[in-house]
Amino acid sequence: MREGHFTWEDWAGAPEYAPLTDAGQAVLAWAVDVVRDLFGETWLQDNAAASGHVPLLSHERWPLRNPRTIARLLELAARAALVRQQDAASVLLEQACKIHPNPESVAKSFSHLCLTLEAAAFAITDGWSVSYEQTLPSGRKPDLWLHRNGLDAVVEITVLSFDREFRAAQAWSDRLVRAFFALERRHQVELVRRAEEVLDDDATTQWLTDIEDGCQRTAADGRHRAVRRGGNTAEIFPQGERPGTHTIEGPPISGDLWTRVAARLAEKVKQTRGGPPTWLRIDDIGTMFHLTDWSASPLPDRLAQLDHNISIALANAPHVRGVILTGADHPAVTPAVAQTAWPRTDPPASPPRERLAHGPVAMRRPLPGYRQRLTFVLPTQHPHVLLPAGTGLEPGLWYDREPRWLDQALHTLGQPPLSALLTT
Repeated sequence: MREGHFTWEDWAGAPEYAPLTDAGQAVLAWAVDVVRDLFGETWLQDNAAASGHVPLLSHERWPLRNPRTIARLLELAARAALVRQQDAASVLLEQACKIHPNPESVAKSFSHLCLTLEAAAFAITDGWSVSYEQTLPSGRKPDLWLHRNGLDAVVEITVLSFDREFRAAQAWSDRLVRAFFALERRHQVELVRRAEEVLDDDATTQWLTDIEDGCQRTAADGRHRAVRRGGNTAEIFPQGERPGTHTIEGPPISGDLWTRVAARLAEKVKQTRGGPPTWLRIDDIGTMFHLTDWSASPLPDRLAQLDHNISIALANAPHVRGVILTGADHPAVTPAVAQTAWPRTDPPASPPRERLAHGPVAMRRPLPGYRQRLTFVLPTQHPHVLLPAGTGLEPGLWYDREPRWLDQALHTLGQPPLSALLTT
């Protein structure tokens, strides 16, 4: 079947092959219908025809054959269903149906929509009404304008994806993965790659030629070999003798990654100036949380560095209350354990509610579907009017409670909890 003729029935697949109970199959059908209604009947084939890229066909979201992809679908459907209940939802939901001409614009639009739905659904379950049409003094319309008990607040959404350096490294890495897999099958050997630099096309071709020669020799004499090119090494082992399971390392990504974040913050500060108290919601699904020295640092050190950078970047933005920064969710290889880091000047053994609500705090939380996500809540250093507990915008608590949010949303929508839907 050609991708351009891919239908929602094709995408959903046969429910009996998914790890679902009878109740789970019914809820899966409901979720598919919600998403189908969100994007429109021909969205799958229209995107394939216009750009060749269909976000719902990524390995993170399809096929619906494991708890991870099913949980992501249920989250998306629950968020869309909650948002649709709001009077002003049409402005946001209309964006979902737009077709874009190239893969980059499709991916950007889809990621922004998903993040906006996430923040809007969190706010709705926290008792806020959400608008998407009100205009700020800058003339811009913020992504979310929240109202509750006479209070107004703004949430401005931005997604940072992979930069040019990372995309080049990823394309090179993908080429090597395909080549190494073919070499392993052709010569019945096992390979381990350690890369320190991205090679140009000629050097890569020569390295792969040398590796194939090494594979032939190892297949013949059963000896371990290492084939080097520049700062890169390919180790060749006889079948069944590769140590451990880690087969790929690098190449590392370097550079001042904060510059991209700071530039986006400055842009959002300008857009939201003169409006209600604002939180900036950033999802970095690109380089910062992957393959960097910073990402490998202890969590308290990462929090301290980000808190310092935010205080400088937003020093002249008194209307901004703070920043919520996350990376993309990713699989939890083992059952994920919640982890929280906060400034140790606080006397309690665990952070108080105010710290979780407003920061600075870092929270790694397990998510449904054997996933986890890291969230940084980073307030600005400006004095703010103190409000009674429960009346202000407290987005940190949204992400502290994120592991339980899906069940809460499903209950609100009249659906069973996730534990009653999955067979595993």
